[in-house]
Amino acid sequence: MKKITFLAVGIFALFFATAQTTTAEPPFIEITGTSEIKVDPNQIFISITLEENTDKSKTDISEQEQNLIKALQAAGIAKEKLVVTDANAHYGKSGFMSKDVVNRKQFELVVKDATEAKKAFEQMDKLNIKNAYISRVDHTDIEEYKKQAKIKAIKAAKEKATYLLEAVGEELGGALIVRENSFSVYGNQIQRMTNATLYRESYRFDDAEEQEPQLDFKKITITASIYTKWGIGS
Repeated sequence: MKKITFLAVGIFALFFATAQTTTAEPPFIEITGTSEIKVDPNQIFISITLEENTDKSKTDISEQEQNLIKALQAAGIAKEKLVVTDANAHYGKSGFMSKDVVNRKQFELVVKDATEAKKAFEQMDKLNIKNAYISRVDHTDIEEYKKQAKIKAIKAAKEKATYLLEAVGEELGGALIVRENSFSVYGNQIQRMTNATLYRESYRFDDAEEQEPQLDFKKITITASIYTKWGIGS
């Protein structure tokens, strides 16, 4: 019986000593900061497909490509802005019984704004290129804007934590945790325009007024959410 009592007292003493040496977590405040940045796109990506079948009356792919380059240059768009993304051939049915080999070449054209995009589509329309559409938009400095959005979110969290603590007579200490909650970029994917003709018809204007149709792209929106944990006091 004495041995059992001694053991129980020993366990209690160990627990009490451990509790005494455990330090309490210092006071802290948790804040989530958010930010949003909007930027006008300066890259408009246009997907273009040229096709040629074995019917010799058709213009071959190489000639179509050269005609396209010349037309774009006439509109002030450098040929370096046009790059090949794919080239292939497949069987296509040209009659009830016959099949022709159809050669296809796909390109991506990058223009800087809506004005250049409109000029490009006008030139393609003259060449009767039907398979062309705007696939997406972007900005050359998008990575810098992403970084700015995250920094703004952290600063917003710090500012909020500061004035909340000041309201109760406390001071903000150092950052204990900074963690990215969420991050997104939207507005860079747009509804696909199937070809140059649909593009032109989408921006009709009153016949009574001799004015150019206006084409504008929505701003790219970058959002960030950052979780922060701050100490209280020095």
